[in-house]
Amino acid sequence: MKFPRIQQPFLTTSARGILAHAVVVVTLYVLVNADGLAVNLRYRYDGIGQWFTYGQFGLQLGIYYSWGYWLFPRYLYRFQPLPLLGLVLLTYISAYLANYAGFAWLHQTVGFPDTVSSSLPRSSLWLNLTAMWHRMERHGPLGLFTNVSLFGWNFLLSFAYPALLLAIKALYDNMAAQISNAQLKQQNVQLELGYLKSQINPHFLFNVLNSVYALTEEDCPPAAQLVHQLSGLMQYTLYETAEPTVPLQKELQFIRDYIALEKTRTGNRVDLQLSLPDTIDETRHIVPFVLIPFVENAFKHGVQRSARKSWVRLAVVVDEAGLQLTISNSKPARPEASVGGLGLTNVRKRLDLLYPDHTLRITSKPDEYQVDLRLPVMVVTKGANAVA
Repeated sequence: MKFPRIQQPFLTTSARGILAHAVVVVTLYVLVNADGLAVNLRYRYDGIGQWFTYGQFGLQLGIYYSWGYWLFPRYLYRFQPLPLLGLVLLTYISAYLANYAGFAWLHQTVGFPDTVSSSLPRSSLWLNLTAMWHRMERHGPLGLFTNVSLFGWNFLLSFAYPALLLAIKALYDNMAAQISNAQLKQQNVQLELGYLKSQINPHFLFNVLNSVYALTEEDCPPAAQLVHQLSGLMQYTLYETAEPTVPLQKELQFIRDYIALEKTRTGNRVDLQLSLPDTIDETRHIVPFVLIPFVENAFKHGVQRSARKSWVRLAVVVDEAGLQLTISNSKPARPEASVGGLGLTNVRKRLDLLYPDHTLRITSKPDEYQVDLRLPVMVVTKGANAVA
């Protein structure tokens, strides 16, 4: 799951991201260097102790970013406890092995005494380098499984500060998600009002098209066919897309009808290669109108803006993993600089919101545009929805 960031004035998205990472790095660096163990290391061993502290800082920074930006989004936010626990345990073991290797290097470099003062308070044992090394050496590289104090000490040494920062990040992400949900609810209300206001004109136009079709059916069959195709597109738009998702079969049929309309308008000026699956399981659903903008752009910017022979190639493949759309079109001799500007931006935003796991690659070559889109397809069963 991707959580949006809380908007802050006078900062761009990139600036906010850089600032947030800088705060995390500086905060963790200060915490690690101010830790009692790090102070003890620098006091006793000067530069050698500082290098050990640098290594500990790098280890904890790696734990924070690997958990906060890979492990948690992939497994915690998606409620997959078994792989989550397995990877947490693997990280914990790896950190202990790194600490063991670091103390072994420190022992070889500076040499720890063979004995520890017996008068040392029990609460201060974890701050005593010699005591902790002898305990680690006695129990071996996997001593955290045979000694409870080593298991807890490993957490205090390498995981306490990353855990604190991850907790703060979780609170921030939760606040951002709540703000985003409130904004989405407000936008949905506005969209519903706008949709209700826009119903009058489309219904009026739809009825007019039916009347024009009836008048031209006998006198001009080609014009009647064109009006009939347009009427079919409007019927799908008005009456069959009220739900959040529609059957994928219907959405692909809508694309076929749109392409047939464009083919009628452009005639032999466009070479069209179309590959769409003939039949699709009725349980496969998709958000309506998420594919059509790319098809529209192919005709708008590749065919309508060129007086010469043009071509459009469209292929849709549906498998168990989802849907793959590949569409390419010829490039006009003098393409406009603003091609795909605002429309492409809106499409990206809609895909980010509706399909966070999608992949979109747009390639602009000297003589063609190409779009490759991969997204999951909803599998709708009775009483439940799931993403394939």
